[in-house]
Amino acid sequence: MKKIALLFIIVLTLSCSKSTEDEFNEVNGNVAEKYVKRLQVLDNVNGNSSITINYGEGNRVTSITDGNATTFFNYDSSNNLSSINDSNETFNMSELYQAPYDAFETGQVLEYDDNSNPIKIKVYEDGYGSELLTGTIVYDANPNPYFYTLKAAGGIAVLDMVDLNFGITDPSIIKARNLFPNNNIRSMIFKDDSGITKYEVQFDYTYGSDKYPVSASVSALSVDESSSYDLIYTYK
Repeated sequence: MKKIALLFIIVLTLSCSKSTEDEFNEVNGNVAEKYVKRLQVLDNVNGNSSITINYGEGNRVTSITDGNATTFFNYDSSNNLSSINDSNETFNMSELYQAPYDAFETGQVLEYDDNSNPIKIKVYEDGYGSELLTGTIVYDANPNPYFYTLKAAGGIAVLDMVDLNFGITDPSIIKARNLFPNNNIRSMIFKDDSGITKYEVQFDYTYGSDKYPVSASVSALSVDESSSYDLIYTYK
């Protein structure tokens, strides 16, 4: 559950003077501010599941739950995200600001498109030191539907403050915001050095009039298995 929360906040497992929000607005124009309230996964094989995001005063995210475990979001007197915690431990945001995060242990971004979306990345298949895969990411023209939800959780401010180190011996520092896509991901394909596809995910969205997805059919393939499921989006 904590991994889900961190994904919303720092998007670190994956240059410029503009803030993340300025860039998002420049790419997408005047889009509605919508907040994901619930994300349902309809899976006939593995069973259905859902994630619910709870909001408090001023549209601040207060918690995320999957029905079994809950992660809580805590803010300081200036309404900046200070920590997140579950029943086991607390993660303080200040830990992210102390030194550049060693992102090279996860991978690196090789190429961006004209909307500043990462379109070619290198990632380790099973953690640092394992086989490196090259990922190609394709986007729809519509906005990233999680942007304002992340902002409501204080995550956009975090992205604007966190430095990432992409150099092993020669540090190459960029802002974490440069990894956050402005548009909605349509597909991801990961290949090994021989050009053999190891993983592939395809999204087929149904959009509402406000350009936000209301549902999606997802197909996931790997060398070992394949699966498909549907996503249902509910907004606040």
